[in-house]
Amino acid sequence: MPRFLDRRHATDPARFVKRFPDLHRYTRLDDALEAGADLALIAAVPAERAALAVRAMQGGLDVMCDKPGCTTLAQLESLRSTVAQTGRIWSVNFSERFETPVSTLASELVAAGEIGRVVQTVGLGPHRLNRATRPDWFFQRDRYGGILTDIASHQIDQFLHYTGSDAAEITLAHATNHANPGDPGLQDFGEIGLRSAKASGYIRVDWYTPDALPTWGTAV
Repeated sequence: MPRFLDRRHATDPARFVKRFPDLHRYTRLDDALEAGADLALIAAVPAERAALAVRAMQGGLDVMCDKPGCTTLAQLESLRSTVAQTGRIWSVNFSERFETPVSTLASELVAAGEIGRVVQTVGLGPHRLNRATRPDWFFQRDRYGGILTDIASHQIDQFLHYTGSDAAEITLAHATNHANPGDPGLQDFGEIGLRSAKASGYIRVDWYTPDALPTWGTAV
């Protein structure tokens, strides 16, 4: 039977049981780690994901995190050292590449050489704020990691993947709050420039999609 450590619905167990009737619910991390699973799936508050991943790997589990997998360079170093020490797999589910048909087709076209060598990418990530449904941590910079760490991690992943780059230099990084002065911890606009030995890229992300639009974002 699948097993699940419940953090999000800790104060509303009935809601968890209703949504996931086939999952066994744990309220203690140690109980979940000792339950005999092979893989930990982590979608906690972004700033907490690295520490949970380290504990899971030290407990003998491979790990897949929701993006972003971590929010600081210190957390990243901790993850790297734990992977080296334990030999476990730590991975991040970048859903905009792994779970969308258009991205799958783009990967196939690039791999087949149908569009030639990719020398430049442009990634746009407009998002709807959905303020009424956001938890408190969403507006706290140290807990969600900032807009570039959060949203733009998708486009950085895509740049590396589609250009066949193992690493990239950040040539431009800017994030600010233009439209939400009442939430000083929120960054609602960000942009990044990237350059690798093979290509260059530009990324623009925001929380400006109007509530009335039927999709999560728009592309121009």
